[in-house]
Amino acid sequence: MYYFYLIFLLNVRGIFGFGLFSFDHGYRHITKLRTYNATILRNDEYRWIEQRLDHFDPNEKRTWKMRYVENLDYWKPNGPIYVFVGGQYAISDEIPIRYGYLHELQRETNGALIYSEHRYYGESIPLDIHVTDNLKYLSSHQALADLAHLIKTIKSSSTFETSKVVFIGGSYAGNLVAWMKLKYPNLVDVAVASSAPVLAKVDFFEYLEKVSEDYQKLGPSGCLEKITEIFQRYEQLLKTADGIEQLKKEENICGDTDMTKLENKQMFFMVKISIFQMRAQYGTPDVIVDHCHQIMDSSTPYLKRLYDDEPKLFRKYRNCIHYDYNIFINIIKTGSLVPWFYQLCTEFGYFQTTTSAKQPFTNNVPVNFYYNVCTGLFGSEFDEKRVKRGVEYTNNFYGGLSPNVTMVVFVNGDKDPWSRLGIVNDLSSDAPAIVIPKAFNCEDLLMDEPSDSDELIAARKNIKKLVKKWIGFGA
Repeated sequence: MYYFYLIFLLNVRGIFGFGLFSFDHGYRHITKLRTYNATILRNDEYRWIEQRLDHFDPNEKRTWKMRYVENLDYWKPNGPIYVFVGGQYAISDEIPIRYGYLHELQRETNGALIYSEHRYYGESIPLDIHVTDNLKYLSSHQALADLAHLIKTIKSSSTFETSKVVFIGGSYAGNLVAWMKLKYPNLVDVAVASSAPVLAKVDFFEYLEKVSEDYQKLGPSGCLEKITEIFQRYEQLLKTADGIEQLKKEENICGDTDMTKLENKQMFFMVKISIFQMRAQYGTPDVIVDHCHQIMDSSTPYLKRLYDDEPKLFRKYRNCIHYDYNIFINIIKTGSLVPWFYQLCTEFGYFQTTTSAKQPFTNNVPVNFYYNVCTGLFGSEFDEKRVKRGVEYTNNFYGGLSPNVTMVVFVNGDKDPWSRLGIVNDLSSDAPAIVIPKAFNCEDLLMDEPSDSDELIAARKNIKKLVKKWIGFGA
């Protein structure tokens, strides 16, 4: 998911989206290429609740304040509580929580809406995120306990004590809603997990396989071959001094960037690949077709057309780009992305590598690159063994692709690269999987649009029907 946050750093227009190397996410991680007008949250809708710093150590007495939103616009007694779970981003008015089937369900069932912020993100900061030792209290396990305390507190009021509770979330937050139903079944009646990569994986080579498949199936003839040609040429140019000078001219790379360094070459490839990831994860079939036509248009140099896609993170001067690994690490260390990288390095992996031969981007972003990022950010102890141990624990603790849950619907778009780590087959009649043809990351959470496919619109209706059935609405 380093790519996810890289995509976020691209400053792409639009909202809703885990977010992240394709690392995000969630809803800044559900960054869309289409833009929605945001619903402004009123100041009186924000709430704060005191949480324990460590829910599992009785000797740890420190507490902190967690932020959440409470909206009662449609509330009537005995109505359900809809909990829209936040992931690795700040809750804000940039997230269209009052669009799509969530808004429709709230209105049609006279429900209350709670929108939660995850510990260590946004304004819900227990401790300084730039001190690595402070991050030991950051985990999905602790976040679930935060949500449990939030629901127990809300349900302790006579106003809500008889209300059914429905959890909804996308991407990493989709994981959380499924895991809430697994670990706290007495608190959660129904869960909708959208584009949830519930299987933690270190070497997530399948991600770029899916990107390749999307361009092959949706793009015009010759597109994938052209992408292969472009990346193989990059690889050849980076092998010689003359080639590097030629590449610097073509790609507007700053003259003082040392492109003989392996880690800088890897950064270069990672950034170039992220241009395709963004479109495969958050685009539409038309977006990929248009992108292919741009790539295949020989009248204009490829990168001249895509210069605006380059991350501002790497802009050193107005007219050049500085692909420097050490600068990248230092910027992450001092910025707000530290918590998500920490979770990736300690719980999930999700490292989108080029190790598969079934992709056109050459093999220049190996898994070792990500191990180096983890140790570079957090210290030598966050090495390969630590990453693998964390991923193994996550899958054992939550059940990977076979969580023992009911009243959970798992939703994926069949074009979403993250679906390779999601549940795409029914676990049972009460834990169905909905796979939406030609749909991308978390598209089911968005409002209907005229351009949406019949299958996407039907999937949203089906999700609503399941939720209403499971909470006994109208029964």
